[in-house]
Amino acid sequence: MENTPASTVGELLRKTREARKLSLEDVNRHTRISLDTLRSLEQDDIDVFESEAYLKGFLKNYARFLKLDEDVILLTLDRQRGRMNLGKGTLWDIEETMQEEKLKSPRILSRIVVPILLIIIIILSVLYIREHNRAKQPDQEKPVALLQVEVD
Repeated sequence: MENTPASTVGELLRKTREARKLSLEDVNRHTRISLDTLRSLEQDDIDVFESEAYLKGFLKNYARFLKLDEDVILLTLDRQRGRMNLGKGTLWDIEETMQEEKLKSPRILSRIVVPILLIIIIILSVLYIREHNRAKQPDQEKPVALLQVEVD
C-alpha cells in the first residue's frame, strides 16, 4: 500500500480495503452492498446514486465495515465535492429531514380518516339494523271492515 494519503473518499475506501486484504466480494458478503455500488463508491462515481441519502447510507455502511470513522468519510466527501457545512448539519441532514416530513403526513391522515370512517360505518350499521327490524315486525293488526250482508 502506498503511504500517500487518500485524496478522495473512494481512494480512502479502496486503500483501506486493500490494506486489510479484502476483496470487493468479501465486502459485498458482509455488507450486502452490491458489487456495482461498491465499485462506484471506490471510483468516486457518486452521480449514479438516486439521492444523497442513499450515498450517505452506503458510505456509512462501508466505513463501519472497514472500521473507519463515518463522520470523517462524510466530511471528506463534502470537501471533495466543494460543499460547505451548513450550521449543525450537512445538506444530507436537511434532505433526510425533508424525507421524514413527507413520511409523517400519511400518519396524520390515518389518525383523522380512520376514526371518521369508523363513525360512518357505525352510523350506517345502526340505520341498516333499524330498517331491517322494521321490515321483520309483523304488520299491526289492521281493522277489517265488516261487510254487512242483508238477507232478504
